[in-house]
Amino acid sequence: MVLQDGRMEPSGLHHVTGITGDVQANVDFYVGLLGLRLVKRTVNHQDPATLHLFYGDAVGSPGTVLTFFAWPDTAKGRRGIGQAAEVGLIVPRSHIGTWYERLLERGVRFGGPAAKGGLTTLSFEDPDGLPLVLVGIENPPPPVGEVPGSDVPNEASVRGLHHVTFWSDTVEETARVLTGLLGFDAAEETDSVRTFRSAAGRGNTVYVRDASGFWPSSGGVGTLHHVAFRRDMDGFPTRLREHPERGLLGLSTLREHGYFRSAYFKEPSGAIIEVASDGPGFTVDEPLPSLGGSLVLPPDLEARRGEIEAVLPAFALPGEPRAPRRELSFVHRFVAGSSPRTLVLLHGEGGDETSLLALAREADHKAPLLALRGHELESGRPSFVRLGADGSPDMYDLRLAARELESTVAEAAALYDFDAAGAVLVGHAGGALLALTALLAYPGTFAAAALLRPRTAPAPASGDGAVLEHTRVLLVLGESDPALAEGESVEAALRQAGAEVTVERVPLGEMLWDMDTEALRGWLAAGT
Repeated sequence: MVLQDGRMEPSGLHHVTGITGDVQANVDFYVGLLGLRLVKRTVNHQDPATLHLFYGDAVGSPGTVLTFFAWPDTAKGRRGIGQAAEVGLIVPRSHIGTWYERLLERGVRFGGPAAKGGLTTLSFEDPDGLPLVLVGIENPPPPVGEVPGSDVPNEASVRGLHHVTFWSDTVEETARVLTGLLGFDAAEETDSVRTFRSAAGRGNTVYVRDASGFWPSSGGVGTLHHVAFRRDMDGFPTRLREHPERGLLGLSTLREHGYFRSAYFKEPSGAIIEVASDGPGFTVDEPLPSLGGSLVLPPDLEARRGEIEAVLPAFALPGEPRAPRRELSFVHRFVAGSSPRTLVLLHGEGGDETSLLALAREADHKAPLLALRGHELESGRPSFVRLGADGSPDMYDLRLAARELESTVAEAAALYDFDAAGAVLVGHAGGALLALTALLAYPGTFAAAALLRPRTAPAPASGDGAVLEHTRVLLVLGESDPALAEGESVEAALRQAGAEVTVERVPLGEMLWDMDTEALRGWLAAGT
């Protein structure tokens, strides 16, 4: 409801959402160290290739939740104007000593304990560098239950969000949003920090730091993406649009997330704010005992589960068996399977080891997948091919890469226990050129190859015109691909080398699409 003075009813924090670059380290920290429950593992509904993890109390109560988008290999973010840059977590003040000892034992660097205004705090950072503060308070909210598997004593457990700190260069305007729109009241003020509190329960404090003259924030690993506040979403969007401060907002459409409804806007200094409903909650699609135990997808993405699971980074909860990190000469991703055929994925220019995972999983639901990332950089993005001054591939360097590919596949077969003789190379553009080079340089080593939008054909390493006799090769050529003529030259070279060539032409350019998946699926099935 709206109060008599025109302000919104009191509210508090609903959740905060950050960005992690290392999912396993993130899980080990928030579940293993802080004792939170992983209450949901799902995906960003607008970007299903992005894993989205939710942590909270035993039931995922609003006001206790921290969520993270997993963006592996993303650059570190930068704290600055237009960002929430610190998260406070409530713990019982009587157990600050418990947390002091726990952080010390786990080797976490921290500051404190520090006492101020009846609070005792410990300050530290998570593995990605996100600033956190354990805030010991008197009479914290009681725990709603025990987190399964946690070794944090329930009486010392984290009880929820205490505060966030915004960095603003428009402090007065940011303050009006907090007081006029979100139901907070102005409290104490220092030279650089203003405090705002709500009469609601936990998560009732927001600090606004005057960062005027500081540099702007930059999103990335170790930063907060947005902060969500609790609201009744049945009427709030309408009331918000009618409020005098609506010109500051740019309110998004109402979004259904499954577990809550929400809308987004930017406060005046640029930080993203979400307003979210309390319900229906995280048990709407999972029973409480198994909450967070498996990947949950919205109904419209369920049909794509196989390809989505292949792309998402794997992790294990504390105590669960986990695959050891394997070191190969290429940065890589391995996805286990049950087929004797392993697909070795080689991306095109500007891609990475995840680029072909979804396509490959859709084409073959059972094959193990070994996806590699090229060492070279073209326009700052990974590539398998180094280009000369004239824009043509450096063939000497390409043959060295082919030798490395051959040895890497053999090494990976030993590490991951698959049959190297069953390896099928699947390459796109420059990755297809590397696959073709390796196929010609090491005849008989690879079972087959699928070349999607291949580039210039290298000469066979042997004088024998039939070095690829009985070797199956698929060519998928794009009729609008600027390199179509190069692809056609690949076909001629392969036939000259004795390969069993299947050619599919699709009405596409260089980019891959569903027709490429269908072509690969049909070709693989024909060779089974």
